[in-house]
Amino acid sequence: MMSIPPKKSLGQNFLVDENAALSIIEAADIEDYDTVVEIGPGHGVLTRELAEQARRVIAIELDDRLIVELGEKLSDLKNLEIVHADALKYPFGELPEKVKVVANLPYYISTPIISRLIEARDKVSLMVLMLQKEVAERISAPPGGKEYGYLSVMVQLYTRPETLFIVPNTSFRPVPKVDSAVVRLEVLDTTLAPCRDLALLEHIVSAAFSQRRKTLRNNLKSTGLFTDEGIKALETTGIDPGRRAETLSVPEFCRLADFLFEFRAVS
Repeated sequence: MMSIPPKKSLGQNFLVDENAALSIIEAADIEDYDTVVEIGPGHGVLTRELAEQARRVIAIELDDRLIVELGEKLSDLKNLEIVHADALKYPFGELPEKVKVVANLPYYISTPIISRLIEARDKVSLMVLMLQKEVAERISAPPGGKEYGYLSVMVQLYTRPETLFIVPNTSFRPVPKVDSAVVRLEVLDTTLAPCRDLALLEHIVSAAFSQRRKTLRNNLKSTGLFTDEGIKALETTGIDPGRRAETLSVPEFCRLADFLFEFRAVS
């Protein structure tokens, strides 16, 4: 299985623990009518089992060496489509139907891939992702701790995240320096809380966490989102501008964005 050496430039760490692989597949609750997108199939540890359970599997692989290996090894699977593409550029939003996504993501692209999948949420019902343990902790972190930040808010706005289990670094070849974790992200039918302008919300969350030790008042003013007048008016929402961003829940951020949306409209 390891005849093709991993490419460091692609952040490749191949999963070799079959028990972990089976647990990932189980977490996806695959039915015989499902279409599954697998990002980074590698040597195909998950791919065959996915294809045996799902109606269709689309495996997206960037490494041309692995494309050849997968094509030879899995040629008997008629419901498998192997796509030679970069998942950071793949048009998930153009998929013809809703899919479940299963992936062992290279650490360095995990956050941008999650962002792209959330952007294409109309075509994604569920994600089961293996991530660096620290990223998984940030995704599911509640307000109030150092792990809670921009990624936590944006993922929890659109999905219901759950960290399922830890995968030790010894489960991969080559062995990475850190452990991984498998997270399940169930895409919500609507956002966790109502929000009138999602782009504005994203801008506010980014600004609020730009300097974590500073208050909302300082961060929102320094980025030009709020004037002194707006900060003063903000108190009418029940959100104290003296708080730090890490203390605000996702619904409070939505309330903050809606306030600014309305305040700009009348000011």
